[in-house]
Amino acid sequence: MMAGERVEQRTKKQVIIVCVFLAAILIIVFFAYILFWKPPATCVDNIQNQKEEGIDCGGPCQVCEIKNLKNIEILWVKALATQNQDYDLLARVVNSNQNYGSGKFSYEFQLFDLNDNLIASRQGEAFILPREEKYIAERKISAGVPVSKVKLNILPISWEKIKDYEPPEIQIFSKKFEIKNEYPIFAEASGIAKNSGRLNFEKIKVIIVLFGANNEPIAINSVDVDRLDAGQEKFFSAPWYFGFSTAVVRVDAEPQMNVFK
Repeated sequence: MMAGERVEQRTKKQVIIVCVFLAAILIIVFFAYILFWKPPATCVDNIQNQKEEGIDCGGPCQVCEIKNLKNIEILWVKALATQNQDYDLLARVVNSNQNYGSGKFSYEFQLFDLNDNLIASRQGEAFILPREEKYIAERKISAGVPVSKVKLNILPISWEKIKDYEPPEIQIFSKKFEIKNEYPIFAEASGIAKNSGRLNFEKIKVIIVLFGANNEPIAINSVDVDRLDAGQEKFFSAPWYFGFSTAVVRVDAEPQMNVFK
């Protein structure tokens, strides 16, 4: 073998050794980057990775259908004066999701004075059905001073799916409001709840709202109707023990039943 050929072979071997060495270095650097420097994939990085079905949903992340659900919308919130600077709180909310609701979610009412200072709050729990618009009410919250503003905060919701959801068929009819002036009862609202559906309910809560002029709510009450089977109807009534400064022009009575239970 001539000297030139030996030099050429040595050069090839050196090139191969250098390439293998560089490849080994690159592999070590790559795995070191994966293990120590590369930020872990998350479900909030706005990247479709880690076998996600969509951006930050599916796979190891939240189901895409749930991620794209709409939040509960708060239509309005009211603080209704009762007695001794106590207030009843009333809100109207709506869930526009087709087959998703929640058997239990948490909320908080906050009351503010004329200087926008937080003066009282009340936490509670409620449920909401798919495609449901409903009242959320809290009774007798002591503020101590006049309330200028009230807010409702709804905490993050754990959604539940009801396949082929059909709303309960509960109707309220024969609604009536009367001024009693029969101590200690000042006034009373009443009506009849009828179950026109196929499901039996252990308990139905009826939220009663009295409206004055300009369709403004002026007072609220609630009553439980126990055991309303399919095809059954029951009378209910709820009293008030204080007077109203505004005339009542309309009565609304809304049945609420938790089908998740």
